[in-house]
Parts: sequence; C-alpha cells; structure tokens
Amino acid sequence: MINYVPLNQDLLPEVHVLYNQCLELDPLPLEWLREKTLGDPDFNPATSLVALWEGTPVGFVMSVIRSGSEAPVAGIKVFFVKPEFRNQGIASAMLTTVEENARRQGAKTMTVGFTRPDYVTPGVDPSYTRAAAFLLRRGYNRRGEVFNMDVPLAGSDWSTSQMEAHLARQGVTCKRLEATDVERLLAFFKREATPAAWQYQVRMAYEHTPPGVFVAVQNDSVIAFSCYDGVRPGWFGPMAAAQKARGSGLGSLVFLKALQAMQEQGYQICHINCVGPLYFYSKVAGAKVSRVFWQFDKALDAAA
Repeated sequence: MINYVPLNQDLLPEVHVLYNQCLELDPLPLEWLREKTLGDPDFNPATSLVALWEGTPVGFVMSVIRSGSEAPVAGIKVFFVKPEFRNQGIASAMLTTVEENARRQGAKTMTVGFTRPDYVTPGVDPSYTRAAAFLLRRGYNRRGEVFNMDVPLAGSDWSTSQMEAHLARQGVTCKRLEATDVERLLAFFKREATPAAWQYQVRMAYEHTPPGVFVAVQNDSVIAFSCYDGVRPGWFGPMAAAQKARGSGLGSLVFLKALQAMQEQGYQICHINCVGPLYFYSKVAGAKVSRVFWQFDKALDAAA
C-alpha cells in the first residue's frame, strides 16, 4: 500500500537519492535539493508529498503557490516516480492532491516546471518522454518552449584584459559584487525595472562563497550585472546591462568575467539558463543549444 506523507528533513536524503535516479539529466547535490524544497520561500508540507511503499520513497511531487498580481500562481516544481512503480496511479494521485489544493487557494492555472523565482528547470525536458506524455493525458497544454545553451570551459581562454582596458578609459570597472555595491545594484534593479524573479536569483548567487555575481560600475552606479549559481550549480543567468549602455560591450564583459570565475571554480561546462539572445551567446562564447524545455499549463476549473 502506498502512503503519502509530507517531505521533511528526515526523508530528504532518501528523496535525494531517488531524485537523482529518476531525473538523471538534472542531478543536484543534497544541499541544493534542500534549497529547492524545504528552503523554498513558499514551501508547503501539504503539497510536497513523498509516496512511500513499506516506508521507502518511491515518488515525489512538490507544488508551490506564489503571490500574483491578480490571483495566486500555482506551479508544480518537480515530480517523479521510481520506474518500477509507474503505471500504478501514484503520479495521478499526487497531481490530483496538488491541483485540488491550488483550486482551494484561488489559483486559476497550474504550470509545470517554471515556478519562478525558484525552480529546478524552466519546463519539462521532452527527453523525459513519459513525463511529458503523462501531463498531456492529464489535460495539460504545451504552450511553448525555452532552451538552454552550453559553453565548454575546459581549456578555453576568456581573456577580458583588452576589453577592460578599453572600458576603464570610460571610467568603468568590473568586479565581483561586494557588500559596498549592494545598494548600487538595488538602485540598478529599480532604475531598469528588473524582474523580481531575477532579483531573487541574484540574491541567491550572492550568498555563495565566492559570490556568483559580477557588476560593471561607472560613476558609482551599477550599469550591468551577471550571475551564476543563482538557479542551479553551473547554470549562468540572469544578466542585464542598463538600457543606455547596451551595445557598448558591457554585456560581453560581465558574461566573460562569469565564465572566467566558473572555470576557476572547476566547472567544465557553463549552462546558460533559459536563453533569450541566442546570437549573443553564440557569437561571444561559441555557445550551442543543449537542452529544450516544454512549458505546460492547465486551467483549474472551479469544479474538481
């Protein structure tokens, strides 16, 4: 008999082992899975369910309810079932529970994957074909896709000395974010209307040692930033330059400084998360598309 219980600290190590077995394309260290689950600001034990068979985890689902401008925003952050326990109704039972909770909370739609600001992947990789097919059978609609790009780091030279010298003549310096720069970066966010989800991810990147955030500063103002390890270990992004400074090479500089740092920390690959400017990353660093993620959603009718 399958029992469904809330995720807790004691179960997390076993769930972590199962997670890495089931989601082999998206492995996470235990501490990162803890941050993505128990550490999520909207973690709810009632909708972070572990399926147990004879006391052993065989499935897991986590959903969150985020605050929205008009209605709560519901999302399934991650779900999986151990292969030999599939086709027994476990995933259906877990999704029914989280969908019903979302309805009660007033959410109109349930998304899958892209639970900004804190998510594991920005959608469902169709390489997890049975998961994608399962969602379609459950009434979820594929509404689009996003992609990641990869940059191999081993043996590459991401020298920025000439670029930095050129920008220095304009009074621009580029460095890791320090405590004295935080207020300047917050002012940049306000001035450039930076999405709240990006701000959260930058804050998470800043909390690492060393901080995974670089800023370009001119006249005591931040005019560009980049970050890595804000979403997942080895994942780059977000990045932005001030509107008035675009086209000046600042984006290239803060991006390449992050690649240098990732290389120094021993990363073999930089995974550029949820890419916008494909041409930019291809031109500057030879990045290639590596992952595609389908984005799903489902309207939650008033009736269960």
